[in-house]
Amino acid sequence: MPFSWLRRFGSANSGRGGRRRRRAQQLAHGEEPAPQEDPQVVSERKQRRVGFGIGSALILIIGGVVAFGYYQEFYKPPRVWAGSVNNVEFDMGDLVERIRVLQGVNRYQGGLVNLSTVPFEYLQNLINAEILRQRSPSLGINISDAQIEDELRRQFVPTAAPGQETDPGQLEREFKDNYSGYLTATGLSDGDFRVIVEEQLAQQALAGVLAQAIEERQQHVEIQWIQLPIDGEILIGDVEQRLVNEDFTRIAQELNSPSQFADLNGYVGWVPKGAFPALDDYIFGNQEDEIEAVSPGSVSEPIFTNEAYYLIKVLAPSEERDLTALMGSKLLRASVDIWQKETLLAGTTQGFVRMNFNSRLYEWVTKQVFVTAPRIERPTPVPELLPGIPNPSIGGS
Repeated sequence: MPFSWLRRFGSANSGRGGRRRRRAQQLAHGEEPAPQEDPQVVSERKQRRVGFGIGSALILIIGGVVAFGYYQEFYKPPRVWAGSVNNVEFDMGDLVERIRVLQGVNRYQGGLVNLSTVPFEYLQNLINAEILRQRSPSLGINISDAQIEDELRRQFVPTAAPGQETDPGQLEREFKDNYSGYLTATGLSDGDFRVIVEEQLAQQALAGVLAQAIEERQQHVEIQWIQLPIDGEILIGDVEQRLVNEDFTRIAQELNSPSQFADLNGYVGWVPKGAFPALDDYIFGNQEDEIEAVSPGSVSEPIFTNEAYYLIKVLAPSEERDLTALMGSKLLRASVDIWQKETLLAGTTQGFVRMNFNSRLYEWVTKQVFVTAPRIERPTPVPELLPGIPNPSIGGS
């Protein structure tokens, strides 16, 4: 046989012919042929094998679906890239953790986190804080551990009454108790809160740098306004129609939202340019865009901003005046906001700042934050670092 090695594997006796030869050999030697299996038994065995195969396949498919769902829902989202500033990157897990910090602090203070707007805004805050951290050396800003410790003590060491003797040991114990209680109530670690304080101090230092460019005497315009919440039931167009026949002050008394910048009559007073950037075009005009300022005694068209709807009445034309403490603080706060927006825009334009956010990631972040919302009964406010300067990491804007 030319391929004798095939015999070792039984190939020579394979097939139907091989079976006939074996049966003939068995009969020649007087052997009984092996009994044939019942065809029904063979069929049932085949059906069981097919059933086991299908069942195993289904189990593998279900396991794969569950594993993929777990990967998509729990493993992948926290690791999805959320944003970066130069070589510093943040993922969705970082964003959730920072919003939980905001959530804990706000609830401790008696406020709520607005999950309809916070995730994307807080990603911007996270990016803004990192931009400032990287830009700090060029701005002459350096926040030391000693400054952070001093700020913690300013916030949590109890203030003694005038003339009252104090025991340094007792004050230290009370500081530790107050601070520890605050961390427990908000669910923060000491490291988390120190990062918040560092960012607050950096923004305070930025405000100090920007304040140097603010002139003490500024052009001001005297105004009064009607301010309506953006989520209110009253339509600004309806108010505009009422002004045809009704007094501005009376409507302001009836409808105005509470504001630290206006009294019950809606009177704001003398406003410098830049204190309310969204209103500047109407108060001061904008020659570049060919927008005329509202003339004294006249009322503006409805103005729509991210914070509220406005109708502005100009009471007196522009004149140079000294900044008041309230308007100086508001102008400084607006300057910080503008610096953040301009540096963020410059970073995204130049490519060293990037953000990744869409509706699916927004939904995931919102869900993760909602299910871990702390329940705090007693609000205890934490003081602002600087009047008029927001605490960006705890919800300021």
